[in-house]
Amino acid sequence: MDKKRFIKIGAVVIGIFIFGIPIFLMVNSFSMNRMVENEIEELISEAKKIEVITYSEKDIEGLPDPVQRYFRYALKDGQEYIRFASMKAVGKFRRPLQKQWTKMTTCQYFTTKPLGMIFDAVMKQNSVMWFDIRDKYYRTKGGMFVNMLSGFNVLNESDVKELNNTTFLRYIGEAVMFPTSLLPSEYIKWEPIDKNSAKAIVTDGNNKGIYTFYFNTTGEIVKYESDDRYDRIDGKFQKAGSVAVRSDYKEIDGIKVPTKFLITRILPDGTHEEFWKGEITNIYYNILKKEKQ
Repeated sequence: MDKKRFIKIGAVVIGIFIFGIPIFLMVNSFSMNRMVENEIEELISEAKKIEVITYSEKDIEGLPDPVQRYFRYALKDGQEYIRFASMKAVGKFRRPLQKQWTKMTTCQYFTTKPLGMIFDAVMKQNSVMWFDIRDKYYRTKGGMFVNMLSGFNVLNESDVKELNNTTFLRYIGEAVMFPTSLLPSEYIKWEPIDKNSAKAIVTDGNNKGIYTFYFNTTGEIVKYESDDRYDRIDGKFQKAGSVAVRSDYKEIDGIKVPTKFLITRILPDGTHEEFWKGEITNIYYNILKKEKQ
């Protein structure tokens, strides 16, 4: 091969590398964004079909005393049931068995019948390494989709038994931010424990679990925990319980919700490992549109 031809081939290869990879990343990033937008629109479409009903204290008759105390604190008579909720949060996250915390910003969307959730997040390890994350729960199925540097897909998983169940339980845990979804329904039944705690038995299709909720004397939910979740540890799903602490309640559209959180996973060996902490910065109820990032 003569020298000129070798130089031309080398230039083509370099050109493909310089221009091809950015184009590849842009195309894949656009594709992921489009997927998320379509999924959010699907939730909004479902929310539009939900009958508009209002909360009454009659809805909590017969519930355990601390649960009634919570709803009297969090809701007002005549409060419209939440059909769709969107919220933003900022905080720090770390993966199982890792020491490093990474910054994360999230937008989350929820609809209440059928249960649906989109978790749209960016996790930044540093200025040159980040991950775009989409977690999903819809019609009893969970899903995870992760792109590195916005365009290199590193995880695409859906409809796995452990993932379905865990994502469903995540939905229930987040429902403290839109508390009409914690009222008795086909998805949730309450059982008494004592004057400051109660058990929530939750079911959606084949997904099920138990949460223990703890309440203070004011009526706030301050903590809840479950042994029925899973996490990917050492490359496979393993039982990993969770404990969530919620605090700094504020009134938003007449509803009292906690705005700060600390979530801890319980590893198979019993170790408690904090992994997601931060605060909610915005919440909107029954406003059927996508948040601006």
